Amino acid sequence: MGRLEDIVSRNQRPKRGRERITVGIGVGLFLLLIIILMVFTDLGIPKVDPSVFAPPSVPDVQLRAPKQSAPVGKP
Repeated sequence: MGRLEDIVSRNQRPKRGRERITVGIGVGLFLLLIIILMVFTDLGIPKVDPSVFAPPSVPDVQLRAPKQSAPVGKP
């Protein structure tokens, strides 16, 4: 009779499956919240020095059209 009593006692607690689903949904919602916060806020951006992204110094080059010189042979 011991096995039959174990089966009956196990079937009297059908909450076990619902508890697992509830915990799974809770963990899923928590992970979804973390992903949303990383996408829409600066939580996913690592803290780095802004000078790392500064462009290298370039010599001062001015772009302009070449000067028109007077035609040769005509005063």
